[in-house]
Amino acid sequence: MLNKLRRLPVYLKNAFLLFSLWPVAAVLRRTNRAYRHLWLVMERGFDARDNAYWFFRYLREKQPQINACYVIDDASPDRGRVAQLGRTVPWRSLRHHLMYLAADYLISTHVQPCAPDLVAYYHMRQIGIRPRGRQIFLQHGIIKDKIEGLRYPNLKVDFFASGGKLEYDYLVSESGFPEGVIQYTGLCRFDNLIRGKDPAGEILVMPTWRGSDYPAGDRFTETAFYRQFQSLLNSPRLLRLLEERDLKLIFYPHIELQKELDKFTSPSGRIVLASWRDYDVQTLLMRCNMLITDYSSVFFDVGYMEKPVIYYQFDMEEFRKIHYQEGYFSYEEHGFGPVVRTEDALLDALDECAGNDFRIRQEYRSRLDAFFPVRDALNCERTYRILRRMTGEN
Repeated sequence: MLNKLRRLPVYLKNAFLLFSLWPVAAVLRRTNRAYRHLWLVMERGFDARDNAYWFFRYLREKQPQINACYVIDDASPDRGRVAQLGRTVPWRSLRHHLMYLAADYLISTHVQPCAPDLVAYYHMRQIGIRPRGRQIFLQHGIIKDKIEGLRYPNLKVDFFASGGKLEYDYLVSESGFPEGVIQYTGLCRFDNLIRGKDPAGEILVMPTWRGSDYPAGDRFTETAFYRQFQSLLNSPRLLRLLEERDLKLIFYPHIELQKELDKFTSPSGRIVLASWRDYDVQTLLMRCNMLITDYSSVFFDVGYMEKPVIYYQFDMEEFRKIHYQEGYFSYEEHGFGPVVRTEDALLDALDECAGNDFRIRQEYRSRLDAFFPVRDALNCERTYRILRRMTGEN
């Protein structure tokens, strides 16, 4: 409640903008071609590396007749790459607000798609204040946990993309959305993953975050997360394994923990502490031979490419207590690799996987096939066709 009160001035400011700019946007929609039949696309406003970027790229390359525009901060390291594809608008600019109100489609990886302020506009939507455009939720990772904020009516969208069959069945049966909102299309970024690249002798370590209340700053070094991964990055046994097998290890924490990256150290040139500004996640996923994660849904992307995974879950009880609750997905029953709790067990599993030339075991391949009965490069195409049908077009 206190946080909501603190954000009250933001809500009021955005409500004022919404109502004052609404008639202007209506006029622009009728008189200005840049605003007519507009498909507005965005991720978090400062990046372009996820499903929205790949869908925008698909629109510009395969459906150039669509009036599409991408929202991105002028200071973003990704802006130039997006601008090469097509039109952009600065995040939270006046034009962004006007396009948000004028667009036919608001397409994003995050809830309250394309909103200049996700939290403020989310709460306005809950009381019935919403833009005219259809709200398209492309997701930014397959859902496996119980997340109340992604259930209806906590989340209200017109289209909700599902990336896998087990996820789709769970969402349809448990999330409460009206029929037809949830569609099994596959995630747009999978199109690029399936095309693949030759592995580059890299082990990707990509742990997820622990929620907004997790200790930060100086207190972060007291956490189990820091202690366990700092120990791993300095493990003599790990360093020997990397040397003997001529491998690199890329340590890339979740973007919400990237602010703590400078607290980690390693004595080896074979270990890279990777900043999000310098490394593209998709490129890392395509280059890696295998993934080590804890609970990050990025393992679904690696699984889509049929690469091995190890789950290093040293704090499961704490994670469930302070972050996401368990949903339909059991790592032991549905996971694409072994679950380990200790550093020694992790290094045993890593050594075994490397000794097997990073081939995925049949047990885990069968689980992959069950989760992804469709694995192709047509996820953007399926998404586009469904959006066209929403307006009665083929």
